[in-house]
Amino acid sequence: MTRKDGSLVPKGNYVNLSEESLDRNVYRIMPEAWVLSMFSNKANTLTQVHKWKDKFENFLLNAGGVLDGEPFAYSFKEDFVGQCWTSKSLSEAMWGIYANDPTKRFLRIRSTPRKLLASLVAAHPEMPQYTCFIGKVKYETESGLRDFLNNNGLLQISSDVFARSLLLKRRAFKHESEIRLLFFGDAKHYSSGLYSYTFDPHIVITQIMADPNRDRKNWQTDKQNIRKATGFSGEVKRSKIYDSPEWDPPAYHSVDVLGS
Repeated sequence: MTRKDGSLVPKGNYVNLSEESLDRNVYRIMPEAWVLSMFSNKANTLTQVHKWKDKFENFLLNAGGVLDGEPFAYSFKEDFVGQCWTSKSLSEAMWGIYANDPTKRFLRIRSTPRKLLASLVAAHPEMPQYTCFIGKVKYETESGLRDFLNNNGLLQISSDVFARSLLLKRRAFKHESEIRLLFFGDAKHYSSGLYSYTFDPHIVITQIMADPNRDRKNWQTDKQNIRKATGFSGEVKRSKIYDSPEWDPPAYHSVDVLGS
């Protein structure tokens, strides 16, 4: 059974994740204003899958099917919402993708799969085994995705199968090393493709890191402003991925190249 505080979660709701990986760090880069809003409102926001960039997303539910010669569509194909995280802690590519405007400010938040899913379950304690999932994305060839879709001609109607389909992507996206938080709800409760639920970021978030594009000279002021706006008592850092090296000049010894 799952407690209302989310401290116990059905194992089947962790997809493609080992027990050891549940407490490993995962990361998400967001506009700074979104992170500040997350703390002030104590809410996490998931996005309908059709708003994601990759048009192969939700390929199973979008495709529908033909059952005994009769075509059908899934009436609930817009009911899944999700949020994308990465397991990569040091990746210039991720900053380049999600914080690609040097004139704007971004923050990277850190958590774990266990904390994220527990927060979702705590907000939906009634039947979390059918609605709340977190999983590691597997990267497949297009033919592999098609094989999953066809499933040897067997139709399976279950939320965990649909969740697993949302954890399959083409290999072109392998660099993202994604972990996805997924909720199977009801599209009529979403606003502009977004769904928010109550959670405590002071429990779920374990670190805040500022984008590497901001002025180093102003960092201490920025850091104080972030702490004040969030009330976050944990670690607040700035990414140094674009910093110049702070190395001492090397000490060389002269060499007599003529050997005399």
